[in-house]
Amino acid sequence: MSTFTSKELAEAVKQHHLMPLRIAVLLNPPSPLPLVDSQVIALDESNPLGFEQALATAAKLLGEQPNMIINLANTLWLIPALCAAKNSVHPHAFINGVGIATNSDEAIKQALTHAKRLHISPIVKTAKAGSAKHKLQQLHALVGAMAHRQCPQDDNQSNTEPNYWFCDFHQSRVAAFSSSMSDDSHQAVILTQGTEVLAAKPLLNQHRLWLPISAATIAELQVQLSGLARQLTELTHSNMNSTANQPDDAAITLPLLQFIKQQLIEYTANSEPHKFTAVVMATSYATLCAEVSAMQSALAGINGDEPLHYKTPAGSCFTSTPSGNEGLSFVFPGVGTVYPNMLKHLGHTFPALYAELEKQGDLQAMLQSQHVYATDGSTQNMSLSELAISGVGASYILTKLLTKTFNIKPKLALGYSMGEASMWASLEVWQQPHSLIDATQTSSIFTQDISGPLNCVRQDWQLLPTDDIVWNSFVTRATPEELAPYLAEYPRAYIAIIQGDTCVVAGCEASCKALLKQAGKRGIASNKVTAMHTLPAMQIIEQVKQFYHQPLMDALPDAIKFITATEAQPIQLTSDAIAQSIADTFCHQLNFTQLIAKAYQHGSRLFVEMGADRQTTTLIDKILPSQACHQAQAIAVNAKGADESISLLKCLGQLLSHQVPMSFAPFIDSIDCAITRATESLQACGHSSLSTETPHLISEGEPH
Repeated sequence: MSTFTSKELAEAVKQHHLMPLRIAVLLNPPSPLPLVDSQVIALDESNPLGFEQALATAAKLLGEQPNMIINLANTLWLIPALCAAKNSVHPHAFINGVGIATNSDEAIKQALTHAKRLHISPIVKTAKAGSAKHKLQQLHALVGAMAHRQCPQDDNQSNTEPNYWFCDFHQSRVAAFSSSMSDDSHQAVILTQGTEVLAAKPLLNQHRLWLPISAATIAELQVQLSGLARQLTELTHSNMNSTANQPDDAAITLPLLQFIKQQLIEYTANSEPHKFTAVVMATSYATLCAEVSAMQSALAGINGDEPLHYKTPAGSCFTSTPSGNEGLSFVFPGVGTVYPNMLKHLGHTFPALYAELEKQGDLQAMLQSQHVYATDGSTQNMSLSELAISGVGASYILTKLLTKTFNIKPKLALGYSMGEASMWASLEVWQQPHSLIDATQTSSIFTQDISGPLNCVRQDWQLLPTDDIVWNSFVTRATPEELAPYLAEYPRAYIAIIQGDTCVVAGCEASCKALLKQAGKRGIASNKVTAMHTLPAMQIIEQVKQFYHQPLMDALPDAIKFITATEAQPIQLTSDAIAQSIADTFCHQLNFTQLIAKAYQHGSRLFVEMGADRQTTTLIDKILPSQACHQAQAIAVNAKGADESISLLKCLGQLLSHQVPMSFAPFIDSIDCAITRATESLQACGHSSLSTETPHLISEGEPH
């Protein structure tokens, strides 16, 4: 390989600018391709321009020979994009442009022009000074970040978890890789996202173990658990640390993951209906064995027909009285459940889902990512409209996760307050739910009427524009009957929400405080300004109805019963009925206790909270026994402060124990990925005899 000077490299780049550049980049070598030659390009470590020279040589060869794969120092594999497409090779990224100039900014501008993406502001990764090999490794890391949809990190961020790499609607991810060749010469390479997406955080791995066991009788289940305990013990016999006479954690990881995969396959292969299902969940081999033992003890203690509802903090669960699928209800929480970094890694666990959602709408606007993932870690300053959008966004994503990825189909649906809007947006009733994002941010309903200057309150109270309103709401442990005798004395205080053993009192802050004091109750201030569910909101009921009057999908989910707070019967699926229902819920007092009791009467038994955190689950847990709702329970998909994948697995485990049908493909795909990584890790430690299977690939089209 001839050596280039920086001037010669610059001249070579100018030649590339005469024609479009589109090179597919892969992190791993592809399978052998027919009629495609391959060539290895090594790095000249003695040459300060060795990295740039190797890239220039590769680009030149690929331009001359369209059916060739370049092995770039066993680190990256390059192939003309057209050749990759013809051979159904899904690249992790594309090289679309290159530039060389006297400074990095100008080089990036040149490269963006070459890539025809001058209108884009790319994420810029500047190679740290070092050898040619170090530069190539940094380029490899950038391609990996793009494939995993992780924001590239600087060296000083190595101890922090990378955020999901969002992209603008209908735009691909674009990055610029800048490297210095000398004080006055810099190269920039433009990368755009490829069609291959990698899961950065598989749902199941050696730290998230999830294992279902089924049986026709309790006795058979006990036999199954005994067999499981024996099989887990046998795994250690061939993986003992001879010096410590204990299981070798690193060596047992692979056989444990393979064993769990086999259990998953056997569970799905059983054509007989599962009368009973237990799920064992743990974070390590040792705790998995302990969870199995604990479940054996619990089952041994069953007395006759006495029901057993077993659940451990780790997530293992079993019920002797499964509810089945008919009572499966999705519950959508209201405004205020949003918390910093919610769903932060969901896109890294389910990249295919996020890729599909990004094609449908602006995902970062839906989540209000600029607030939720802000470095200050606070959502306290979000406006009511921003909280509403973000809350609906979280519900929308989690609903698509359960219904599309896991193929779980609810039979009923209901919402807490603004959760009714989330319900219609998430369950494929509204035709264009994404259009409400901008509308919510600009609508006077959210910015002026029930929040901000509180115009509807000002109108109802007959105040002047200059009059101040100090509004607040308070959660208090009280029944409506305990507060009602004092309402007449405080006409500017309202019982906005009734929810189990608590109420939300809202209105003039001084009036609310005085009412609570006179009733002998304490209140916890929310410090949020919203007049929803109070009498002044009636001033804008027609505007709310008009706002939510949306076109519906051609094919509607007629099999789902939609239960609302203000109607006795499930809502008819018409634009007018839905809009009227939301307006009525929005502008009237919310009796959530009554809503849960009504849903129970219509058949709800499993209330699954589809949103951020588990606040609504906590409320339902308290409401169900107070309303004599037997054999019913609430389950959260997400919980603030918990690992979101573990929260999801706990939810799925409980649903499975109740015989709710679901797809096992996501479990098996993720365990395949974890097996591949464990195999690679062992190979790196010298176990070269191990073979690896290619994990399930996730592909998506490239937006432009």
